[in-house]
Amino acid sequence: MSRVSLVLPFLFVGALVFGACASNGVTPGGSAGNNAGGTSGGGSGGSSTGGSSGGSSAGSGGSSVGGIGGTSTDGSGGNSLAGSGGNSVGGSGGNNAGGTGGSNTAGSGGNSAGRGGGVAGSGGNSVGGSGGNNAGGTGGSNTAGSGGNSAGGRGGSSTGGTGGSGSGGSGPSACAVGPTTGAPGFGAPAQEGAGTSAVKYGSANVTRDGTGYRFITNWWGTGWLTANVSYSGTGFTVASATGTSMPDGTPIGYPTTYCGRYSETAAGGNCGLPAAFSTIDKLWTGWKWRSADTGQYNAAWDIWLGTATQFQSYLMVWLRDPPLRVPAGNGTINNVTVAGVPGTWIIKYGTVNSRPIVNYVRAEGQDACEFEFNVMDFVADAQARAATTSGLTLPGDTVRAVAVGFEFWTGPFTNVVSEDFYVKLTPK
Repeated sequence: MSRVSLVLPFLFVGALVFGACASNGVTPGGSAGNNAGGTSGGGSGGSSTGGSSGGSSAGSGGSSVGGIGGTSTDGSGGNSLAGSGGNSVGGSGGNNAGGTGGSNTAGSGGNSAGRGGGVAGSGGNSVGGSGGNNAGGTGGSNTAGSGGNSAGGRGGSSTGGTGGSGSGGSGPSACAVGPTTGAPGFGAPAQEGAGTSAVKYGSANVTRDGTGYRFITNWWGTGWLTANVSYSGTGFTVASATGTSMPDGTPIGYPTTYCGRYSETAAGGNCGLPAAFSTIDKLWTGWKWRSADTGQYNAAWDIWLGTATQFQSYLMVWLRDPPLRVPAGNGTINNVTVAGVPGTWIIKYGTVNSRPIVNYVRAEGQDACEFEFNVMDFVADAQARAATTSGLTLPGDTVRAVAVGFEFWTGPFTNVVSEDFYVKLTPK
C-alpha cells in the first residue's frame, strides 16, 4: 500500500511554495477525536438528577449524572398509623425509621397518638428527610389527636448529597500528552481574524492575544478536489474536504496555522521566528485539536529548520498516525523518550524533497489531542542521537517556522478541528 507524507513544490498566488511535509515516503500523524475522558480532570458536580456526583464519570464538569439531591425521595414523616396511643408507628422520629410512640393503648388521656417525628426520621442524612411535626400531632385527650404540620416533612441532605470535589476544567484533558513542566498553558486567549475559504490557496493574517500568525488552506496536492474551511484566530475547522492521494502517497493538502518563514515567500506572524538556536532560551508551542473522523489524516507540527537565509530540514511531531499511512523515512527507532518532554514516541527518519526529515510520532491508536513542549528539547534529542545515527542529522542552526495542521490523504473528511495553537519564544 502507498504510504506518504507531505511536500511538493507548489505555486501560491504566483510564488514558489512548499507543502507542509513531503511527497516522498510518507507524512506526519496523530488524532484523538472526541476524547474518552472529556475535557476536565474530575469535573465539578453541578446539579444532578440523583446520587452523589463526586467527580463526574465523563470528566467534563457541568452537570454530573449524580448531582445534588435536594428534597428527599420519600420525605413523608410523621403520621402515626392510627394516631391512637400505644406505641405509634409514627412516633417521635429522631433519626430512627419509626421512632418511639406515646404511652397508652387507646389514647384516652395522655397523648393519644404519641408525638410523631417523621416516619423516615429527622432530616440529617436520612433517605426520607426530616419529618416536621407528624400528622397525628400531640393528642391532648383526643383519640386521634390534633394534627401537627406536614405529613411529609422535608429531606435533610439528600440521598446522594452534593457533588464532591471535581475541578470542572482544570488540568489537561484525558487525551493530552502531559502536563509539561514549565509550559505556559493555553488559558483563555483573545482570538482575532475570522473567515471561511473554499479555495486551494486561501490565506489570512490572524492574532492570538495580540501575537500575529498566518493561516493558509494549503491544498497543495494534485488529488485535491473540494474543501470548506473556516478559521478564527489560530483555530480552524475543516468542515469538509474531498480528494484522493496520488499513487506515490502524496497528501491532498495540509491546511495549517503557522508563525515564521514557512511555505510562502514572506514570513508570517510576529512571534519572533526565524530565530537562531543560540538566541533561544525556550521555544514553547502548544496545540489542541479534536475530531470524530477516523479517516486518513494526521495531526502534526511541521517545524522548519535551516539558516537565516535557507530552509534545510524538517522536524515533525505527530499526535495522530492514521490508518494506512506512516511518516516519511525508512529508519525507525521505537519506544523513545525525550528529556523534558512527556510521552513515548516512535522516531521515523529519512528524506523528503531531498531534505532530511525526523518525525517524532505517537503510536497508531494512541492519538493525542493536546500537547505543549519546548521545540529545543526535540532538536537537542535529535542532535544527540545523530552522534551515532547519521540519518538523524538535522542541518541548520535556526528555527525558521513552527506550523500545525492536518495532512489529508484519501477522503472524504468532515469536521476536523484545530482548536487552539500558540508559539512563545523566550530569548536568552
